[in-house]
Amino acid sequence: MKPIIHCLEDFEMHRFILESHLQRLLSDSVDVRYFRSMQQLQGATTVCQLLISDLHVPDSPGERTAEYLLKACEHTPVLVQSSDPVLPIELAKRSGGKIRVVEKGGQGAMFEQAILHFMQQHQLTSCP
Repeated sequence: MKPIIHCLEDFEMHRFILESHLQRLLSDSVDVRYFRSMQQLQGATTVCQLLISDLHVPDSPGERTAEYLLKACEHTPVLVQSSDPVLPIELAKRSGGKIRVVEKGGQGAMFEQAILHFMQQHQLTSCP
């Protein structure tokens, strides 16, 4: 069974760029589901193995999204991508390393390393 990645991104251009980078890195080895609002994400009927999240979405200001991500990271790895220069770093510190800050839209080495690390971990845990 393929791992599931949930992506919270409301801005269409960033979502398109993120989707392109994930496709390049992962091909068809994962099932990626996109959400444009916190309400959609919270209403998801599937459990994900990785959550990639923007912080500022229309129905959830950054601080509220951050609180949700702090709860989520207790059981799911979280990658935060945001143009906010301060909040993502504070969030990563508060999470005790369970939340990683990566480049917006999946454009950069930190994002690529985090995705490859996730896939390595998933392959290790899914072996018989």
